[in-house]
Amino acid sequence: MSILAGIFARTSDASLLQQDVDELKQAISRSPNDDVTVFRDERICLAKVDVGAFGVPAFRTGLDGSASMLAGEPFLSDDDDPSWSREQDLALLHSEIPRGDTHALRRARGFFAAAHYQVNPCTLTLVTDKLGVRMLYYWQDEHYVVFATAIRIIEGLRRVPKEMDLRGVTEIACLGYALGERTPYAGVYALRPAETVRFSGAGTSKSQYWRWEAIEPQPSSEEALLRDVYDRFTAAVKRRLRSDTVTVSYLSGGLDSRCVVAVLRNLNAAVHTFTFAPRGTQDFALAPDIAQGLGTMHEQHAVDSAGHDQWLALLAEAWRDSKTRFRHPPQRPQMVWSGDGGSVGLGHVYLSDQLVGLLRSGRRETAIEIYLRQHYGSVLGRLMNREIYQRLRNVPLKGIEEELDDIRCGEPARQFYLFLMFNDQRRHLVDYLENVDLHRLELHEPFYDSDLLESIMRGPTDLYIGHRFYTKWMRLFPSVVTSVPWQTYPGHEPCPLPLPPGLATPWNGQGRLPQAIQRERKRRLLADAYEMLHDTEFAANFARRPYLLIVTEVYRTGLRDYSYVIEAAKVYYRYWIRSAGRYRMPAAS
Repeated sequence: MSILAGIFARTSDASLLQQDVDELKQAISRSPNDDVTVFRDERICLAKVDVGAFGVPAFRTGLDGSASMLAGEPFLSDDDDPSWSREQDLALLHSEIPRGDTHALRRARGFFAAAHYQVNPCTLTLVTDKLGVRMLYYWQDEHYVVFATAIRIIEGLRRVPKEMDLRGVTEIACLGYALGERTPYAGVYALRPAETVRFSGAGTSKSQYWRWEAIEPQPSSEEALLRDVYDRFTAAVKRRLRSDTVTVSYLSGGLDSRCVVAVLRNLNAAVHTFTFAPRGTQDFALAPDIAQGLGTMHEQHAVDSAGHDQWLALLAEAWRDSKTRFRHPPQRPQMVWSGDGGSVGLGHVYLSDQLVGLLRSGRRETAIEIYLRQHYGSVLGRLMNREIYQRLRNVPLKGIEEELDDIRCGEPARQFYLFLMFNDQRRHLVDYLENVDLHRLELHEPFYDSDLLESIMRGPTDLYIGHRFYTKWMRLFPSVVTSVPWQTYPGHEPCPLPLPPGLATPWNGQGRLPQAIQRERKRRLLADAYEMLHDTEFAANFARRPYLLIVTEVYRTGLRDYSYVIEAAKVYYRYWIRSAGRYRMPAAS
């Protein structure tokens, strides 16, 4: 995977400072051995680090002084030629972007980000994939533009003022991600799905080369749609596998990664699979059985956390020490398969019959409120001072309404599905992308394939709700896929096979996890709470210290689980520290 960053002087009277260039090169990677590729003239500095997963760097310069660089893999080949590389993808983009030609972009099927610099006229163009999954952030003022594929890079530059955007941070605290183009920082924005942003001395222009709303449902039998989605999923896996015969994949106890590995094995690829889960969970219990059924080279690792945020770091370490790695070496050992995107994209996991009914009856606000309650998306008024709370209390509701209004789709349920794809799924890989320089792995994500998603969106929304379509779709896979029980979502299609009793899932609470894991989580949260309580500036100017103190002590004694309050406070405190206590409140509503 590549990491991109740059600084652009948008006017001829603005000059690049060596300090800015040095900071950019320093911030782009935390690995001391990384070589930073730099292109520079009097108006721009482009910097790139490539961890070598693809084997080709995708950095291009022209005789006219232009330059382009690419992160990720767009898959622009017309015929899925396995010899086609992302270097050829970049050559196409390098020629088409300055002309405003979107022909190649419209047939992109992977997730990627690209930057193009043109000398005459002097412009910088940033582009991201059709869902905006490969995040690309930027900040601008009247003289400069700064951009990067990781927000930590922008945090490390003194050129960019860091001021906490309370609206964006509140969305992160309530939903797990900021909505739309917002980030945790005022004035720092993320490119939207299929967005092209062009900067010059004359101003900034934005356009979209692809609109998912334009895909209309088509009359088709359910069987035909099942077959089309299966064929496109298989093609998505094959497209990414290229000519590899040995590869690496994450494997859980759920459906998504199981389906990915099943297709890989059906394509005669040997697969190293890894599971990271706490003992006593369905993931830990079910993954070895499906790995055995699929015939993979499997490694099982017990971890001390119920979360999967750091699984790539765990995999990088386990893969480096794997005993089977050198006996069966992959052609591209830094490329790892994952089933991210399947539950929302195909399973429609956050849509329910109740939610769809409310949306179609015109009760959109009620539907959003129910969605927020289901996702614990409330602003905790007791946590912050009254004035701040009054400005923030409706932020999640207002943000979702604005995002829905921006989606030009007449069918309310489909509109909400697209909202989830443009926000929840678009931001799903942010943690992975922020830490590419550390784990040094690239992900294959076939469930994000644009051809596959286009096929899914041609079916009626009701067909997919509750994993109903997904469960039928599994019957098209080799029978081993449905021979081992799988983890399911509450209220969705149940697994027809008996599940081992007494196992923890992400939805039945922390209580079923081993006591050692629960104690470690509690220890970390209490340490975070005491750090916040001892920060007098945070306690005096943002948080309500008496309330935070009470919930911390009640949580410490075990009388009540207030971990959710401490987790929410941590989100605000993280950006409070990074912004040196400066914040911007949203306008009063």
